[in-house]
Amino acid sequence: MPFKFSHSGDFHLEEDRYFDDTAHCIEWFIEDGIQQGTNLFVLNGDLTTYKQTIRERKFWVDAIIRMADNGPVLLIAGNHGKELEDDLWPLFKVKGRHPVFLCTEPELIELDHAAIAVFPYPRKAEFAGTAEEGGLAQAFAEQLQEFNERFEQRPDSYRLCFGHFGVTGAKVSSGQPLVGRCAECPFDPLLNLRAQYIGLSHIHLQQHLGSRVWYAGSLSRCDYSEIEDKGYNLVTLSGSELLPDHRDLQVEFRKSPTRTMTELHAVYENGELRLPGDLDLSTLRDSRVKVIVRVPAGSDRLLGREQQEVMREKLLAAAPAELKVKIEHDALASAAPAPIAAARSAEDKLRAYWAMKGLPKPDRQVRLLTKLAELEAKVMGNPERQ
Repeated sequence: MPFKFSHSGDFHLEEDRYFDDTAHCIEWFIEDGIQQGTNLFVLNGDLTTYKQTIRERKFWVDAIIRMADNGPVLLIAGNHGKELEDDLWPLFKVKGRHPVFLCTEPELIELDHAAIAVFPYPRKAEFAGTAEEGGLAQAFAEQLQEFNERFEQRPDSYRLCFGHFGVTGAKVSSGQPLVGRCAECPFDPLLNLRAQYIGLSHIHLQQHLGSRVWYAGSLSRCDYSEIEDKGYNLVTLSGSELLPDHRDLQVEFRKSPTRTMTELHAVYENGELRLPGDLDLSTLRDSRVKVIVRVPAGSDRLLGREQQEVMREKLLAAAPAELKVKIEHDALASAAPAPIAAARSAEDKLRAYWAMKGLPKPDRQVRLLTKLAELEAKVMGNPERQ
């Protein structure tokens, strides 16, 4: 009998930021999964961005009860909020017709017909005492090898793996490689894992990394750089045998109803505020819109409030769901470095700052410089205080 499951993560439900849109997408995810006949709901980390508020927790409790009434629910700890520090515990305690599983450490979950390897976001303590990157890579490879050994003990089961971490070579929503943004796990050990589907979260861009490794991406848009479609992976396994041609695996990306986020760039120059010439206002309807206005340097080129309001009225006529305007002023060009930047000592920097501000009075300057000299002498004379 086929095994079907719904894989999503990086929900980032925030009471004060896009709550309604995020909640709407989560409710759609649940309803769509139920309609598709899913046998398992996978919530792969970052359910909220910060420690759960009462409103966020109440929403998730109700949502998980609905899911658990239709199939087992797997909760995996991500890196946001306090998910590695028992913040998910109240959600794990909810009751439905099916069980709820919570994973904050690497472990293997066993269902009637499935063996599920889980690797939550790695804790620092897991690779303490070693070079961080090398320690994580070693711990990661060893854990996957242990999962393979456990898989061998259940050859007739569906074999799945879910994790919340970055992988070397993955792309983020801006299209750039994931470098220096989090602890990264190497990709090669995943290729040796004997799982039929390896579902990852932590990166918001849905992507197929190769073989059986997928990022589901985020369910809703969390930032203006996330212009791609959002949704979840609906996965169907036709049998428990891991076939070389992948005929046992079907992955369908189900697009969510999240709002569009549009970033526009305008320029104020020669007394005129110009929006992009190819802008089609009809595309802004029901969208979140942010306009960044660049204003050239010079006090004679200040953008007046009246001109800003004219632009706002024009854009609001397109009926966006949200409109933000950010004004960016070009810095004044300078051939020579500023006196403060050019100063070498703390005393010189203070004197340059005072000269620029025209204060304090000369006698006050002398007293402050005397105190500065005393402090420097104490610090330099006591290395333990440096």
